[in-house]
Amino acid sequence: MPFEKTMGMAAAALVGTGLLIYGLYQRNRLRASQSWRQASGTITKADLAVHQDSESSSYSVALLYEYMVDGVRYTGKRIGFGGRQYVRKKRALQELERYPVNSSVAVYFDPEKPADAVLARESPDSLIMIAGGVLLLGIVVAGLLHDAL
Repeated sequence: MPFEKTMGMAAAALVGTGLLIYGLYQRNRLRASQSWRQASGTITKADLAVHQDSESSSYSVALLYEYMVDGVRYTGKRIGFGGRQYVRKKRALQELERYPVNSSVAVYFDPEKPADAVLARESPDSLIMIAGGVLLLGIVVAGLLHDAL
């Protein structure tokens, strides 16, 4: 097998394995969060964040919220598991509208680590990562089988 093909297969296997592991990790956290306790929280900051590079822009919602657990005040910033970035500004603004400053929100927190909290027990990217990892690993296996025959 040529060196370039070997390196390409190794890179695809590495990326595929990474995607699969991270996707499964996120799904596991999502499953575990179903038993997390709930507290009442308050949105203290809500902004639209713009991420730009030389070729494109994306948008996300930057939040801060406060909640109390056993008399201790915590500050959270995650909406859900995994990052949420939008290509269209309108979609990010729609999400931002769900979290006006000073509004009350349900906060789900890990009872063993109350600082670990989310507003939504969801991980929309995890299935995509798992599928991408399986696809890349499938391509590697198909390539190896093709070369073996």
